[in-house]
Amino acid sequence: MEINNLFKKSFLFALILLTTIIGCKRTEIPAPIDPTPTNPTGGIVNDAAQVMASVSGIVLDESNAPIANAVVTSGTASTTTNSNGMFIFQNISLSKENGNITAVKAGYFKGVRSFKTAEGKNHNVRLQLMQRVLSGTVNAASGGTITSNGGATIIFPTNAFVTNTGAAYTGAVNVYSRWIDPTAANLPFVVPGDLRGVNSGGIENILETYGMVGAELTDASGNILKIATGKTATVSFPIPASISATAPASIVLWHFDEATARWKENGTATKTGSQYIAQVDKFSFWNCDVPSTNFINLDYTLINATTSSPFVSTSTRIKRANGTYGYGITNNAGFVSGLVPKNESLVLEVFASNGCNTILYSQNIGPFTANNSLGNIAVTISAAQSITFTGILNNCTGGAVSNGYVSFAATAGNSAFGNTNATGNFSFSVINCTASSLSYNYQGTDITTTQQTALLTGTATNGTINLGILAACTAATTADVYVAGTENGIAKVWKNGVATNLSVVTDSAEAYSVFVFGTDVYVAGEKNRKAIVWKNGIATILTSGTNVSGSASSVFVSGIDVYVAGTERSNIGNFSSAAKVWKNGVATNLTFGSFTKLNANSVFVVGNDVYVAGGYLDPANDGEAVIWKNAVPTMLTSATTSGDAAAVYVSGSDVYVAGTLDGANTLQNATIWKNGIATNLQNSNTVLSYANSVFVVGSDVYAAGFEENLTGTNTVAKIWKNGVVTNLTSGTTETYASSIFVKGTDVYVAGLTESTTGGKGHVWKNGLLTNFFNPINNISAYSIFVK
Repeated sequence: MEINNLFKKSFLFALILLTTIIGCKRTEIPAPIDPTPTNPTGGIVNDAAQVMASVSGIVLDESNAPIANAVVTSGTASTTTNSNGMFIFQNISLSKENGNITAVKAGYFKGVRSFKTAEGKNHNVRLQLMQRVLSGTVNAASGGTITSNGGATIIFPTNAFVTNTGAAYTGAVNVYSRWIDPTAANLPFVVPGDLRGVNSGGIENILETYGMVGAELTDASGNILKIATGKTATVSFPIPASISATAPASIVLWHFDEATARWKENGTATKTGSQYIAQVDKFSFWNCDVPSTNFINLDYTLINATTSSPFVSTSTRIKRANGTYGYGITNNAGFVSGLVPKNESLVLEVFASNGCNTILYSQNIGPFTANNSLGNIAVTISAAQSITFTGILNNCTGGAVSNGYVSFAATAGNSAFGNTNATGNFSFSVINCTASSLSYNYQGTDITTTQQTALLTGTATNGTINLGILAACTAATTADVYVAGTENGIAKVWKNGVATNLSVVTDSAEAYSVFVFGTDVYVAGEKNRKAIVWKNGIATILTSGTNVSGSASSVFVSGIDVYVAGTERSNIGNFSSAAKVWKNGVATNLTFGSFTKLNANSVFVVGNDVYVAGGYLDPANDGEAVIWKNAVPTMLTSATTSGDAAAVYVSGSDVYVAGTLDGANTLQNATIWKNGIATNLQNSNTVLSYANSVFVVGSDVYAAGFEENLTGTNTVAKIWKNGVVTNLTSGTTETYASSIFVKGTDVYVAGLTESTTGGKGHVWKNGLLTNFFNPINNISAYSIFVK
């Protein structure tokens, strides 16, 4: 695991949490200090030496919510975070002196975490990604000033930008900037790398930071821009009042080199009032720091004195006499190692990692004149604040999983990996410093076969919890999640949160439906009042005729054939609309008697049969629901009822349609028709409801939609499974569930919130809101597909 080199406002020590695969062992003796380190303390760095080791950890946002589907890399190894934001690499090659991982997620600045590597050990890291928010735009020719959070500024001179290839750039420049507060409690988890720096002489230092500023520069299409050769930008770093008195008049400036995951000395900054001012010739992040080589390496292991299990995912910090401190989080062996100041009396403290900062244990240590190992430290925590988890992980045949682990996640700040021993046993302790019950989930994984258990849940307050015998029998799966929608007027499709533009801002465009077939991504929508289908971003216009407008509502791919349902309207004369289904661009009209106001909302294909859900307006302008099979219509409503058919799904010989139908109170109620027989999902005298989407797995019928309370409260996004409703929102905002998709045991829903400041796009997984969009503002999410 890692402990970072943080002095209260900086890393006091690089307690890099060196983990050990411990399984059910009750104690773990740390490896001795390397007698011949590649980088001697205060010596020339040599990051080329490689060792084999493992890395596990969690990726969070700044609110401590886990980030799913973040891409995590280390060297040539790559993986994605699971729904709990957790990841693991087994036995990969890492730099001995500067192992590191990088996490990337759309809407966030790239995150990097660095650590010293112990050969054969597991290293547990925690990383918070900072939201990537547009700070402002400048004109490349005239330059300008950008103000970031906290009052940090960047002043760009005239003609200071070039493209990634070095060509002069003259257009608008988008600046995404961020100031990192050196006194922030989450500093160890957001800082790029860690706070070890390499000075101009190649010597490694620990750094005491007085603040950081970073930026990304792009053109309007998102392409990276750079500062032109010979040009510099002026950066101001706010100095918090609490550390202003100790801030030197001149301070060393350091630049984070992403290629090496190292801070590199690069100039100086000057204190001017309550800011440091510096000239910089490149971006990503810059850092004002006081360096020091007066440190030694220290390690220790925290053991639960009552159960003899290691304390995992537990915060521990070392405090100096002047009140500054550094801290880290124990790994699944309870082990922590890193750099601390020489020749000082220190205090070791233990507290929980889930947001409670109450000190639960403390011990005086030091002073140290050389590298030291404290070995096992038996920590006595109140029984009311400690939970120990035990159990056995077996494979499908009942044999012990000796090379496996159980991933555990409670609150975002309380997650762990408990490794198995030779008999499949595991045991670990966590701290719950609140009196309330701790809700958690866990999953066992057989590393050798990649088989997993289901995702299991539980609650506990304290004591020992026996999770029983777990069977890892399910193949590990990953899911790619696609969403079609619109952001700031641009039609888009997102894959795992990464957007692809389908239109430009000058178009009037919407993306309503997405379908993935093989490696091809199809999206149906409209652009400039024409029905459109995009294949891998390439648009095909479906609407024909000069005076005809149209919209494509749904796309379905069967073999080599692409089917699109939608509507065309004449721009001349009386209002009328024609329901259509296009097969490979060739249209078929969908009619119902002599009615002239029809719409086609959804298409589903089985073999040679093409089903389309939609409807028409009768002479009284009441909506009527219709299902077409091979262009032959069947009315789902009756002469005395009205409604609409929003979506169709065919399972075996059964045809399911989602939409609305008059209830007993004449209000429109969310409805599922199965083979023409209606079942109301929400038949109430006080609410109007609508089912927008339907998905069927075996005998389970899922629907997504919303409910509107007629007393004036907001809409509630909902899902129904076999008629049993689950609310996705509380009704504090106008929120709708637009589309539902089920993969395995996971239920995904796309939707949106309406507000006066613009829509907000959402993706829920198993009823929980995810970090799929970031930021979520000005997004309408209409359709979801999971592959």
